[in-house]
Amino acid sequence: MNKTIRMSVITAAAIAVLLLAGCQCPCTVVRPVVMAPPPAPPRVVETTHETLSADALFAFGKSDIRSLTDRGRNQLDQLVTRLRDVRRIHSVSLIGYTDRIGDRAYNDDLSLKRANAVRDYLVSHGVDGSLISTEGRGESDPLVNCPQLTGQRLHDCLAPNRRVQVDIAAVR
Repeated sequence: MNKTIRMSVITAAAIAVLLLAGCQCPCTVVRPVVMAPPPAPPRVVETTHETLSADALFAFGKSDIRSLTDRGRNQLDQLVTRLRDVRRIHSVSLIGYTDRIGDRAYNDDLSLKRANAVRDYLVSHGVDGSLISTEGRGESDPLVNCPQLTGQRLHDCLAPNRRVQVDIAAVR
């Protein structure tokens, strides 16, 4: 029996030596790696351009917000809705134009007043006025020229020149 006890003691001692030897070796602890979420795609500022017909917005030769036509109010209401649908507005540029009929100084003033009236309408409907710039360019940059026409035919032909250009830079 001594032999069996001796073997058990030797086996136990060998196991203890192996266990203690294993405790002295440098161990590497593997910790799970937490991956950062992928970065959000960059937000792209898009610029949209649209033209509002001044004839649809205002009575001929008029520029104040009280002289907006029903059709003009509808166009501006749709513009307000589109502005509310964007994530973040960077800027809104309003550029007024007239036709060539009349005095240049009058047309310059009229074009600026129309751009300002559109701005006032947008602000009164919740658009941040600090993001809106206005400019009047009068009869510059005509879309049509209508040479050799007179009277009502000339007036009708020049209608595309009477406009407010709207440029919106926004994150959608």
